[in-house]
Amino acid sequence: MNKTGRGWSHASQMKPAAEYDIRYGSGLLKKESSGWPRYLMVSTPTAYRTAQPYLSKPPAEVAHVAWLDSKHQKEISESLPNDAELVVGLGGGRALDASKFVALDKDLPLVMVPTIVSTGAIIHGVVAKWEGRKIVGTLDDWPWVDCDHILVDDGLILEAPYYLNTAGLGDILCGYAAPAEWRWRAKNGIGTPCDETAIADVLSHHEEITQGFEATLDTAGNLTGKSVRHIMKSVQERDSRWIQRPEASSGDHDFWLALEEQHNTSYIHGEMVAFSAIIIAWHCDEQPEILTNRLDRCKVRRRPREVGISREELRAGLEFAPSYMERKDTNTILHHQPITGARFDQLWEFLETS
Repeated sequence: MNKTGRGWSHASQMKPAAEYDIRYGSGLLKKESSGWPRYLMVSTPTAYRTAQPYLSKPPAEVAHVAWLDSKHQKEISESLPNDAELVVGLGGGRALDASKFVALDKDLPLVMVPTIVSTGAIIHGVVAKWEGRKIVGTLDDWPWVDCDHILVDDGLILEAPYYLNTAGLGDILCGYAAPAEWRWRAKNGIGTPCDETAIADVLSHHEEITQGFEATLDTAGNLTGKSVRHIMKSVQERDSRWIQRPEASSGDHDFWLALEEQHNTSYIHGEMVAFSAIIIAWHCDEQPEILTNRLDRCKVRRRPREVGISREELRAGLEFAPSYMERKDTNTILHHQPITGARFDQLWEFLETS
């Protein structure tokens, strides 16, 4: 197995998501792991425990990742021996990102084995720098590693609670916030007029993803192997289907980061960025019910109690948002028109009852 592209900075050089070698199959992990050389595994306790029956042979050593902090990732790498030939990342985004750091630090090839398909870490080689729960720097300040390939074992992934997989669709459908913000700015004379053709293309794609997902469910409405592959392939093509224009910038992802920084906690990424997109669409008065309908059909949890945020936590996050967005230079309605007072009360009622 050969080492792939990598570096300690300039992560913009990483391989595009569309070029990733993603291998699908039931029983795939047991088959492939039988041929691995001496390897190190970077995982989390639950992911490793779940995956053990799927492995043909154990790793030389396992390191469990607690959080994304960059110093912690370095400690993980230093705790592992230097006589292996391969690094395997197994788990969700936290484990996969740490496995990239270890592969780079030890100059070894990397194979990634997601246990959920709801994270962009699967198809992005970048490893963001974190100080605690705060991201520091920008893309070209961050290290990166292109993995050799990715194993998507249907059986292993279906072991996870359904919402940890459907959150991947939330991370796509949150793209509804960009047209909402673009239209709001245009209505208020900020920036350029909307390109409704580009917007229609994105929204049509969201509906196609939603209908495609519904068609993969079994008669009881449960996820199947086809569901896993549909979510993974949708995540892989996400980057090429978003509106990648500065006039369509949105605050959905930065509001998720603001909430984590404000409350010193972690949320399920795909759920919280979708939740943020609902808030933005509602505040822009751009038919948030279209987004909530698609999220429901895709089985993405979206209500405050489901995503794990209280009324006061959301209020505090929205009060913090303007200063956070100014620091990040994010062009969003959450910066220009904060949600406070009676407007917040109206928002909370919508989020709870819609």
